[in-house]
Amino acid sequence: MLNRYFALGVPVALIILYGIILVLRKKSKIPYLGFVLFIIAGFMVAFSYQVLQYALKEQSQLDQTGVTLVLNYPFWLLYLPLGVGILLVIVNIFRAYKRISPQLKS
Repeated sequence: MLNRYFALGVPVALIILYGIILVLRKKSKIPYLGFVLFIIAGFMVAFSYQVLQYALKEQSQLDQTGVTLVLNYPFWLLYLPLGVGILLVIVNIFRAYKRISPQLKS
């Protein structure tokens, strides 16, 4: 699970998918694409959080034995997809609020 192609590749693929659907959303009038973007962002948050929790668990288990966790990438890179995912979720919630806010006033 801490393989760099898995731990960092899945969030990169999700960001690429997010970008493709974002462009499609701008060029078409399909109403549910905003919800699809929210689901992708939410999945990226959940996946990144799970990978980060697994890395922290492995680190704490290895600290008890006196061995350090050796990754082929800096540990702080695991926080980037989580931050980007949280930011995208917040942006999507704000967009949804802006979209339904005029309907709530009427």
